[in-house]
Amino acid sequence: MYTFSEQKSALHTTQLATLGQRFEALNDVQGLAKLLSVSEAVIAKHVDKPVYHSFHIPKPGGRKRLIQHPTAALKAIQQVLNHYLHAVYFGVKPDSAYGFILSPVDELRPRNIYSNALAHSKGEWFLSFDLQDFFHTVTLTQLRDLFRRVFFFPPELTAALTGLCTYQGRLPMGAPSSPVLSNLCCLFFDFQLEQLAASAKAVYTRYADDLTFSCRQAPPPEFGDQVRQVVLRHGFVVNESKVRLQTRLEQPEITGLVLGKKVLPVPGKAWLKRLKQEIKMYRWLMSEAVRERGLFHAWVFDRFRQSVAGQVEFVGFILGKDHGEYRKLAGMVR
Repeated sequence: MYTFSEQKSALHTTQLATLGQRFEALNDVQGLAKLLSVSEAVIAKHVDKPVYHSFHIPKPGGRKRLIQHPTAALKAIQQVLNHYLHAVYFGVKPDSAYGFILSPVDELRPRNIYSNALAHSKGEWFLSFDLQDFFHTVTLTQLRDLFRRVFFFPPELTAALTGLCTYQGRLPMGAPSSPVLSNLCCLFFDFQLEQLAASAKAVYTRYADDLTFSCRQAPPPEFGDQVRQVVLRHGFVVNESKVRLQTRLEQPEITGLVLGKKVLPVPGKAWLKRLKQEIKMYRWLMSEAVRERGLFHAWVFDRFRQSVAGQVEFVGFILGKDHGEYRKLAGMVR
């Protein structure tokens, strides 16, 4: 389910730049400890023995998603680190990236599922890919390469950062630092796909694990395989069951929004159906019987509440608060 909610920041772009510079200026674990307001011993403890609570949350359709949620102490460190990592990424983000990006108070071009779909509003042909098991595909090795070869951090500092942000050799879904780190690890990935898209006169965007290409004319026959080669080169895997090549007449869905005869994207029927399924799931999770049984971590309840509220308000943003669909959905979550 795509979420419209943006990661809003109370800071201006210049303030974010200062935070990013502070992170990039690190050169040892002592400096990292000072930045995080913890001792080096605390960092060593979490690096040597990271503790996560593993559980599954239901997904629409009956499937389950593995969540690995850090303990409160480790999560607090990751949240502070996440603040600096977002500041760094905001300064280097490629034009093609739309997911998990801060929106400072003076941002003129917010990144979300709507602006992602809007980037393809002039297209006539649409080729979309989905990356399989996205977060878990970003490995400790990729993260180590990021800190050593992009940030030029020394080995000890690199080991501390990767130890604080990975679990079982990969990015854990549930850690607050995982989304922005997945973006940072995709910097060269996005650059190469931007270059490939430009060569085919196509527009390319990525929202987390969703890749979309749009063209005025049909893409070259070899274009799909060229995209797959870049994906594999960077250690990702294409979910072939979700690859789609469509024309505008087929009303393609891009991150949950439909591009049809109208210029602006609108919520698709499939997206609205999934939202209603999520609302039903949310109401079940929030029922007294489920909460008393303690089946799910408190993080699950917070996640669902934020997700559902964000989607409903998104429908109001697109269709208007007086639209019948919005009023129906808003009534379901009260």
